[in-house]
Amino acid sequence: MQYTEEDQQILHDTWMSYKAKMRVTQIEMAKKLGMSQLVFSDILRGKLPLEHKFVNQFCDFIGVDPLLTLPSLRKNIGSTNNGSVLLTNRFILDGEIRNVRYSGNQLIVEYEHGSSETNAL
Repeated sequence: MQYTEEDQQILHDTWMSYKAKMRVTQIEMAKKLGMSQLVFSDILRGKLPLEHKFVNQFCDFIGVDPLLTLPSLRKNIGSTNNGSVLLTNRFILDGEIRNVRYSGNQLIVEYEHGSSETNAL
């Protein structure tokens, strides 16, 4: 499988978004992937080629499906799906969930911030 420049850019952008949201450093992610920070950076910037093992491990750690994320893999899925895609989102909340409901295409999660620390005292 030959990954494209567009695939590399998508992975880079996905990493930047994940890194900002989850407050993870390149060093931490590189350790999880069993490589140096320099190699990790070089792969994401396109200085080193994308390899199948890296793509799968990286996508697994950040919780995205490479088949749905990377354009070159998406093309290989075929036309059997009717244009809809099943997606999963996970959220980590700083508190205890009190209520979850939905309205149309919106998911509403009500939670009490810091309730676990208060209850522990």
